Amino acid sequence: MNQKTITGTEAIQRARNLKFIPGAYFTLMHLTCNEKTNDIGRMVKHDRCRVRPALRQDTFRLDGDLYFTYEDLDTNEAKMCFKRLMRYIAFPPDYEMLKIDWFHDTE
Repeated sequence: MNQKTITGTEAIQRARNLKFIPGAYFTLMHLTCNEKTNDIGRMVKHDRCRVRPALRQDTFRLDGDLYFTYEDLDTNEAKMCFKRLMRYIAFPPDYEMLKIDWFHDTE
């Protein structure tokens, strides 16, 4: 089976565009990262997400453009991850997981 891919820029843009579709959401899988120890952790999956704006209480240790901010609709929690640690994303209507290819990105 061949894994379908999407560029990181396209994945982020498509996720942002879902805010214009009532009730739409995406599924996201990304690696966790401990910024204090620079350790990459485990893969986490959030089944129902929507992009959110950065909140005042969000603390970015690095440039805010390096982060992807989203809301987990199942827990109503504000989340964020490093964009480059995003590995898979799925969009409606079929929610097929697409591998995010950062190496062929223009961003």
